[in-house]
Amino acid sequence: MTTSEKEKIIAECEANAVPYEEIDFSEIPEITDFSNFKPLAMHSEYFKPVKESVTIRLDKMLVRYFRSKGKGWQKNVNDFLVEAYRQGRI
Repeated sequence: MTTSEKEKIIAECEANAVPYEEIDFSEIPEITDFSNFKPLAMHSEYFKPVKESVTIRLDKMLVRYFRSKGKGWQKNVNDFLVEAYRQGRI
């Protein structure tokens, strides 16, 4: 698909779109509780967050504990930190 074909399709969509002011939101319930909200990508089996390799110094007993859990211990550290972040503990 060429750029001009894409632009033509976009222009046609925009020309046929309902203006925001004319959209009736009155039947959509307001969501006030977001405690169980997860971004859609997080539900996908294909979602893989971007990782960054870092060097960090941790207490020896903490490293020993996670290593004792076996293969994948670094993933377990990451999962622990992500969950603490999501719960607002860090």
